[in-house]
Amino acid sequence: MSRKKWIVLSVLFTIFTLTLTACGGGNSSQAKNGGNGSQEKVEITFVNWATAEEATKNQVLEVIKAFETENPNIKVKNIPIPFTEIQNQLTIMITGGNAPDVAQLPDDVGISLAAMGALEPVDNLLSKEFAADVNKAYYNIGIYKNQHFLVPWIGGPNGFWYNKKLMQEVGLDPNKPPRTIAELDAAMAQIKAKKQDVVPLQYDTTVRPFALTFQWPFMQAFGTLPFSADKVEINGMTAYAQWLRDLVSKGYTLPGKKLGEFRPLAAQNRLVFGIDAPFVKGIIQSFDKSITDQVFYETWGVTTLPTGPDGKSYTVGGSNHFTAVFKASKHKEAAIKFAEYLANSDVALKKYVIPVGFLPVTDSAVKRFPDAFNNPVAKAFIEKINPTTISPPYGPNYTKAGTIVSASMQEVITTTKPIDEILNSARSKLEGVLLGK
Repeated sequence: MSRKKWIVLSVLFTIFTLTLTACGGGNSSQAKNGGNGSQEKVEITFVNWATAEEATKNQVLEVIKAFETENPNIKVKNIPIPFTEIQNQLTIMITGGNAPDVAQLPDDVGISLAAMGALEPVDNLLSKEFAADVNKAYYNIGIYKNQHFLVPWIGGPNGFWYNKKLMQEVGLDPNKPPRTIAELDAAMAQIKAKKQDVVPLQYDTTVRPFALTFQWPFMQAFGTLPFSADKVEINGMTAYAQWLRDLVSKGYTLPGKKLGEFRPLAAQNRLVFGIDAPFVKGIIQSFDKSITDQVFYETWGVTTLPTGPDGKSYTVGGSNHFTAVFKASKHKEAAIKFAEYLANSDVALKKYVIPVGFLPVTDSAVKRFPDAFNNPVAKAFIEKINPTTISPPYGPNYTKAGTIVSASMQEVITTTKPIDEILNSARSKLEGVLLGK
């Protein structure tokens, strides 16, 4: 072969090789991240508590399977972790360099992880369609330092549930649930006097930040909060602490119980008043298959939480569930695609959100499934309860502060120590954590 022909063939081969490299995309960011145009299969890890709970495990696994079917280039590695262990286990994973791609988070934990620098801001990750569709009231809960870090998955502020049948049995009007804390106290006294085998009120008094979030609306109703972004005022909470001590000493609630531990009692018709999210309907029905929708609506009603001296009702979005994409993820596009699918796909709505009794987080979901949200529970939450939602001062130290406050509240109900002494001790600890004193 002549030298001239050899040079021509070499040039042609080089051009052909470069063309293949450019078109193949094997090393493109889209392929790495599992984008729509990628044919390379990626695996994303999904930490969540939904598949750790029997009441919701199968529904979420079905949604994951459907997502994988619709996105054959993305594999979801499911990692179930109990709700109470989510923050601890994720912190271990993050510090160990083994953070997941995406995780289910409550709002307070999500903001704490964002403050740690562990999460990726999602404003530029979300699709334009989802960003325009998501309910801003839910979306804005996930703001930290003017950036959104959390993707709303399901909506669920706490409402005040009342068992109409049990109310009637003890002589209370089933169509007039307590509207004030004073009326609640009177109703619980009547229940306790006439029916010893039921629990008057579901109330979380455990030592954990979630318990503080749960109790926050009642603290607000009594007029003094334990702390804000720049103040510690827990020593002014004597009235609330005394109410809490009376709640336990009079047998109106079960002390030291997690919120979820009251739900089986509700299914057994042994709980009169509950403070829980809309999805408790589906959980109660999962415990007893004979509780049809008709039976449930005949038994249970839900309304806003009782008011305090200021006459206003408050609730928290503590049962809202979010997802977040982790900064260390190598497949952020695939992770955000999965997060959007969980929140807004028809499959997720039909198999998980609607059957369990959650509220949707997008405006289009209500329009796509109008019949699903045209029931007494959904309407009460959307029209009455949602507008009363407030948020505690979430931040990098909320977990520590929440543990201090909830521990002090448990000390109130488990000892006879003077309340002011307990609150003053908690104040000193809070000032150290929040104000650096």
